[in-house]
Amino acid sequence: MFERMILTLFSILGLLNGVFFSIIYRKSKFYIYIALSLLISLAAAGFFLWYARGYDSLGSWSLWLGYLMCGIMVAEIIAAAPLFACAMLSFFRKIRSIARIGAALFMAMALGIGVYGAIDGNRSEEVAHVDVYVEGLPEAFDGYKAAQMTDTHIGPYFRYTDLPAEIQRAQLEGAQVLFFTGDLIDDIRHMPEAAQTLSTFYGVFPDGILYVWGNHEYYRGKDYIEEELEKTPVQILANDHRAITKNGETLYVAGVDYPWARGEAMKEEMDEMTDEAFEGIPAGAPVILLAHHSDFLDEGFKKGAILTLTGHTHGTQFGLFGKPLWTPFTYTRGAYSDGTHLGYVSRGDASWFPFRFSCERELVIFTLHRK
Repeated sequence: MFERMILTLFSILGLLNGVFFSIIYRKSKFYIYIALSLLISLAAAGFFLWYARGYDSLGSWSLWLGYLMCGIMVAEIIAAAPLFACAMLSFFRKIRSIARIGAALFMAMALGIGVYGAIDGNRSEEVAHVDVYVEGLPEAFDGYKAAQMTDTHIGPYFRYTDLPAEIQRAQLEGAQVLFFTGDLIDDIRHMPEAAQTLSTFYGVFPDGILYVWGNHEYYRGKDYIEEELEKTPVQILANDHRAITKNGETLYVAGVDYPWARGEAMKEEMDEMTDEAFEGIPAGAPVILLAHHSDFLDEGFKKGAILTLTGHTHGTQFGLFGKPLWTPFTYTRGAYSDGTHLGYVSRGDASWFPFRFSCERELVIFTLHRK
């Protein structure tokens, strides 16, 4: 289904861009240019899908070719609207040459953005530090550090062999607990190795590793992923909570499952999940809420969680000056507040598609402070 959708989308884009190109440059044998555009688009999408299946047995050359093909795919998307505009302008003889120059520049720019974003987006990462000031925070947790990882999507671009270094980075930052907010893996052939890595590094965090489900666990086989995680000491919070105790004082961590309803039914489902996760937590106790879907920030604000951590959006992976250009999400990236409580949407430690532009991958370190 997914593969058919990708091939269909890029067949259409290849055809359209070929048509626009032929109109702009008035080529008599237009069908050759349309066919060439279609071939390039399908070759890029086809390699992307093929590489995802066979990357394990291929050399490093294939990763760089993968970046190029992903860059071409992005360029096909970015160039479509400008090429259409240039095609329409080319009907006016007086500005036809300007339209042609513009089309060439747009194509070059789109390809440059695509290839640069695929390479840099997969290889660059920021360690973000967020200070959280909490009224009435127990003294034992003043200066407490927690790391958030999310959306690693272990597969061809973030491999299971990359996971140890990412976890060690959190350890070196002094995190006392690691929160993983879903979408650990796409290539479940490597789930045993990923689980083993989590087991190996569990002990480097005094308060362990806590995990909540994302949507990709369901896509890839939640039962199998859960079976492998249950062989590890990792604690899965599915509409449940755990108490972290230090010097007789307690910090609660609640975790919720991924919601599948839509519209008003989704809000009701999220309410029920959050109520279940908070059940048994003393009123007024400090709580950190973990979720995958970013809409849970509203639930955290409503419940009075001192900090709500989510992922899922990947920060849209595209933007300008660190801001998304467009987003379908209420909460997309970074910190949000209702005036008292803090919520954070991580851009993710990786993604299933490597392209990022003005939206680096991130590992987030939170430090709690008494206010």
